[in-house]
Amino acid sequence: MTRQVVLLLITLAPAAFAASEKLPPNSKVLQPWAGGVDPRPTITSVKDDPAGDNLLLKWSGLSGPYTVLQSPAVSGGTWTPVGGPTADTSGIVPVGTGAGIFRVAGPAPDYVGQSVCRGCHRTTHDGWAETVHKGALNTLKAIGQGNNATCLPCHTVGFGLPGGFISEAATPRLAGVQCENCHGPAANHISDPGDLTVRPVVSMAGTLCGGCHTDFHHPTFDEWLTAGHATVNPDFTGATGFLNTNRVAAVARMRSCGGCHGGAVRLAMLEGTESTPPVALPDMPSGEVAANTGVTCAVCHTAHEKTPYGAQLRNPVASTNFFSYNTATNSNFTLQYKENVQICGQCHNQRGASWTGTSRPPHHSPQYNMLVGNVGDVAITGVDLGGATQSSHREIEKQCTHCHTHQHSPASPSATDPVYTGHSFKPLPENCAPCHLPEEAESFIHFRQRTTKGVIAEVKGLLDKWGQTKAPDALKAKYGKLAWEFTSAGQLSQPTNAPAVTGPTTAEQVQIPDEIKKSRFLLYMVEHDGSYGVHNARYSSAMLREAQSLVKSKLQ
Repeated sequence: MTRQVVLLLITLAPAAFAASEKLPPNSKVLQPWAGGVDPRPTITSVKDDPAGDNLLLKWSGLSGPYTVLQSPAVSGGTWTPVGGPTADTSGIVPVGTGAGIFRVAGPAPDYVGQSVCRGCHRTTHDGWAETVHKGALNTLKAIGQGNNATCLPCHTVGFGLPGGFISEAATPRLAGVQCENCHGPAANHISDPGDLTVRPVVSMAGTLCGGCHTDFHHPTFDEWLTAGHATVNPDFTGATGFLNTNRVAAVARMRSCGGCHGGAVRLAMLEGTESTPPVALPDMPSGEVAANTGVTCAVCHTAHEKTPYGAQLRNPVASTNFFSYNTATNSNFTLQYKENVQICGQCHNQRGASWTGTSRPPHHSPQYNMLVGNVGDVAITGVDLGGATQSSHREIEKQCTHCHTHQHSPASPSATDPVYTGHSFKPLPENCAPCHLPEEAESFIHFRQRTTKGVIAEVKGLLDKWGQTKAPDALKAKYGKLAWEFTSAGQLSQPTNAPAVTGPTTAEQVQIPDEIKKSRFLLYMVEHDGSYGVHNARYSSAMLREAQSLVKSKLQ
């Protein structure tokens, strides 16, 4: 038997639509679609029915009723209904012995326009009215492209679909990017607000923005897909993470790690801070949603308001105040949250690390603290760095974003020479302008990193020597050069994950002198910053010098 499932977007008559794409878990936003939310029903899976000669179809849609259609050919064939209309999003399709190409049809979208939404959502609407999305059609008109059919789907509501934007004269209420671009057609919701089956889409998926913020003119989404932000680290998703079948354990993992490693979790936490009064323990998303939502666009940008930080960012692009979010106290995100800490520093901070910690080295995220030259000094490091001179990098007006999300636009963008929006977050040498020429920047980076890595190796060598020659006899005999390490040894002692290397136990850590604990803390702070001195050369050098001095004092 030949069975085929067409994976094409197919528009039916004005009364219905059909489509077939892959469906991410728990999401109605399937893949990037020019215009935001694709209102067309979508086949999400097709497989054999083990109980008979049938197919099991599943589909997703904004509202029914749906009708499964079958045709012997993609084009030129007759589409015949298989069964009657249904409100379900799955069905058993008898295929007999013939070829089967299927699609699912549903009602045409019914757009109402933003002014109708304002009746209930006034605050949200009025915030949106201050954003550039409202004037999206005007940006086309300003460059003489107000009637360009290629551009209009991303600058209006529902262009090219029944009930969508036709022209500014015919459908002025649907001009610009509005509520229904991101939340789907609203007529059914307005007719019966209590019907949960037709509630507008609320999605944190990057694909929601990706249908418009793409191609060589503005490839923000395409670049973001190449960055680590686009996915959730597998360490947090499986049976010991967000997908733990024990909901209590899964939520505990979300509250400790999810604030920075899961977009859906962080947004839930942010909603807790915005509540009146703030909610210290807001509800967490399902494990499936948490595990499948990376650090998406909505985590850093808010769609509903123009913020004072530009680009609708939730936080400023520069700050110098000390910040360290302590995940060990996993119920107090609301109490620790500081809106005035720059956008990258919200997650890229030392995460509560202190020299007194013994279980593992500081988290791989102290970039903000290293850039601004403040890891807590005496209070956190236990040593006085003597007012170490700071690198001028901390004074860059846009700090991290200047180097990591710096946009470059060629004179004539094309598929072979696209705009670069900076959302791969790679620090390109040309981003170092105007302070450094690209070739100068590359030389400086190479020299600084080579020098810093050399000093890191020297400090580790001193610590190894202490472990082999000066450590307490019990530690020296049992651990040798690992006697200085944390209980879960850091990557300097185990550059690969296997086999696992351990240092002194929690009980044994009390035998390690404070000078050694402070030294290892300073060492790992510089190492785990990952820039090897580029972020703040003078400050990192001062930390390593202090680490050397501390170890040498115990080698005498």
